[in-house]
Amino acid sequence: MLSRSLKRSLIPAIMVIVAVFLVLSTRPRLYSFQGQIMGTTYNVSYVATLFHPVRDVSRGIQDALADVDQRMSTYKPDSELMQFNRAPVGEPFKLSGDIVQLVQQARAISDLSDGAYDITVGPLVNLWGFGPTQRAADKEGHDDSESLANVPEFAKWIESQYPGHIPHATAIQEALANVGYQSLTVDTEGSTLTREKALFVDLSSIAKGYGVDQAAAALRARGIKDFMVEVGGEVLVQGVKPNGNPWRLAVIGPEMGKNGVSALVEPLDKALATSGDYLNFFEVDGKRYSHTINPVTGWPEAKRVAEVAVIADTSARADALATMFMVLGDEKGLELANRLGIAARFAYYTDEGFATVTSEAFKPYLVKQP
Repeated sequence: MLSRSLKRSLIPAIMVIVAVFLVLSTRPRLYSFQGQIMGTTYNVSYVATLFHPVRDVSRGIQDALADVDQRMSTYKPDSELMQFNRAPVGEPFKLSGDIVQLVQQARAISDLSDGAYDITVGPLVNLWGFGPTQRAADKEGHDDSESLANVPEFAKWIESQYPGHIPHATAIQEALANVGYQSLTVDTEGSTLTREKALFVDLSSIAKGYGVDQAAAALRARGIKDFMVEVGGEVLVQGVKPNGNPWRLAVIGPEMGKNGVSALVEPLDKALATSGDYLNFFEVDGKRYSHTINPVTGWPEAKRVAEVAVIADTSARADALATMFMVLGDEKGLELANRLGIAARFAYYTDEGFATVTSEAFKPYLVKQP
């Protein structure tokens, strides 16, 4: 049994230990984790105390992203979206409220661009070989070993995935007949969508961004206020890093800039999304065909724009706007961005390499201009 004097001497030591533990447990520090979802990777960094362990936070983020992927993917036959795409024409189909709201948001961006952005472009995306329906049969008997001997791994992957041929004009016209967001009826009150013709809705240009927004919401629900979430290149930041500095993001465009960085930006509680064709294309007879399909013409975009970066309040909106600007091109896109106050940065091809042009709303976010 401890003597009274020994107890009195232990009390200060115990109090010091408790005080040190409280200081350490409440001191914010940076945590990070990674994972895979939606056919790509995700990275999360957040500032929190020991009361927000990575194990619990990462599980919540994975669940949030997996939920979006499971319901909105065109690569999962049983997803809500794919069930809708198989539903009878002319009959309202009940979907989750956030899917309907996302479609409504996409329609507004379609109106903004006079149809240059259209989530019903799916039949054309599939026809050109950039969608879930790959034209593997067209590759049978074709030996790529010699032509791919000295190219990077990503180029080999592109060549193996995409058909490398131009669809017949008749097939393009047939696909165009089933494209048109105007034939998609949205009922937000009833939470239904109705296909007025055989549309194929593809949310890949907005769902990944929405996944970032949902991951951010999962962090906020846990009381985490300072974080960065990135999914397949789409990023949303909030708050500051442990040292009090804002999150700083690199835009790694096709020109790559010095040290592999085209520009540095501080989005300040906003999202940054990019869309480009310099890694996602195929060539036929020396001509490059982008994965960005123009829903008006039915053809891949052949404009000089190589990449667009957009900063917006939500990642879903930034994601969709970046795709829209890829179709519009740098000239029409820049005019629209300046007229509407959208923060956008365009990288485009020139005879001397790549050049960039930036909307007025994007410039305040730039840390340095390459």
